[in-house]
Amino acid sequence: MRVENWSWREADNMVVKTTRKRLLKAAELIAGKVRQNLKRQIGTGKTTGISRPAYKTGPYAGQPWTARNFGELLHSVRVVERKEDKYGFALAQFTSLGNYGEVRVYAGNYMAYYARIFEYTKPFMRPAVEASKAEVKRILENG
Repeated sequence: MRVENWSWREADNMVVKTTRKRLLKAAELIAGKVRQNLKRQIGTGKTTGISRPAYKTGPYAGQPWTARNFGELLHSVRVVERKEDKYGFALAQFTSLGNYGEVRVYAGNYMAYYARIFEYTKPFMRPAVEASKAEVKRILENG
């Protein structure tokens, strides 16, 4: 049997787009569980947690990272699709992923720099990944 007018690039693009959608869906599932774990650990009430403005005096006066905003870590959980590697090269040059790259779940940012410390003392990301392994596998296999 002969197949005419078949383009392997079109089929490859279809597979890559479908896989990317599934990866993003799985990452959002993990990010949701990370947020649930953080809410459970730090609480959600207004009186829970420590909040204060940035330092007004001293060597770090006026630096925004000296402020403590309750819930900053919770709001910093996000899903990121990387299109470049750590050296700035486009991942598309080295893989068959086209314009797509890695999908990652991050917690912490400039204002919530303590995410690693919090993860080490009161894990919130690792339990979320462990709890969602079966669901992630189902999403990646079946959509």
